[in-house]
Amino acid sequence: MKATKIVLLVVLASLGFSAAPRAARAQEIQLEGPLAGAPAVRRMVLYREGRFFLTPSVTFTILDTYRRHMLFGAKAEYNILDWLSAGIYFGGGFGWRTGIADQINDLGIDDVPGQDYDLNFPLRGHVDNQLGQLQWLGAVEGRVIPLRGKFSLFGKLFLAMDVYVNLGVGIAGVKERGTTDCSAQVTGPSCPQDDYLPMETRVAVGPSFGGGVTVYFNDWIGLNLEYRSTPFTWNQSGTDEYGESEVVLDRKIDSNDRFLAWNQMMTIGCTFIFPFTAERTN
Repeated sequence: MKATKIVLLVVLASLGFSAAPRAARAQEIQLEGPLAGAPAVRRMVLYREGRFFLTPSVTFTILDTYRRHMLFGAKAEYNILDWLSAGIYFGGGFGWRTGIADQINDLGIDDVPGQDYDLNFPLRGHVDNQLGQLQWLGAVEGRVIPLRGKFSLFGKLFLAMDVYVNLGVGIAGVKERGTTDCSAQVTGPSCPQDDYLPMETRVAVGPSFGGGVTVYFNDWIGLNLEYRSTPFTWNQSGTDEYGESEVVLDRKIDSNDRFLAWNQMMTIGCTFIFPFTAERTN
C-alpha cells in the first residue's frame, strides 16, 4: 500500500511538470519576399523639401476691443527640409470701429451733462481721432512641420495636408493718438481745447508666433489657414491710463499709456509652389 502511494505521487509530480507553461522566448520574424528591406512608404510626395512657397493672403484681426483690421499681403518661404522652413510675411490694410467704439463715437462728451472736456472723453463723432490703428504688419519666422498626412471629404475626395507651428519676430506699423500734455491744466499747443493733435505713426517690434494647416490640391497649389499673434505695447484706446493711481492720472497722452496687446489674427491664403512638380521617394 505504501509503495502504491509513492508510485502515485511520482506520477502526479511528473504530470505537473509536463503541464507547466514553458518560458516565453522572443522569436525574430524574418521578412522575406518583395517587402524585405522596403521603406515604410513608397512614392511619398515631398511637397515641401527644396521648394519655394508663395501665399497671397487676407488677414483679419480677432478679439479686438475698439477697432478691427483687415490686411492684404503675402507670405514667402523656402522649405529647407520637408519638416523645416524659413520665410517672411508682409501685409497692409485698413480698419473699422467695433460696436462698442461706435457707441462711444455716437454718444461723446456732448451728451454727458456737467462733464468738462477730458482727455478720456471724446467729442461726439471724433473717436477716430484717438483710436489706435494697425497700418501694416511684417514678420520674419521659422517654421516646423511636425505632422503630415491625408484626409477625406465625404469618403470621396482625398487630399494631402500638413500642420505647422511658427516662431519669429514681428514688426508693425501703428498709428496712435498724438502726444498730448495737459498736466498744467491750461490750454496750449500741447493741450488743445476741444480738439485733437494729429495722430502719430511709429514702428513696434515684438515676437510673432502661431500655427496653421496647408491643404494640397495637387503638386503646385494649396489652401493655407493660419493663426498668428504678434504681442507688443500700444495705446489702442487713445486714453490717459498712467498716473499715481487709477483715479489720479497724469493728464498726458504718451508712451506711458501703452499696454501689452496680443494682436491675434486669422489668415486665409492660396499657396503656389515652385517648381510645379514635387519629387517622390523611391
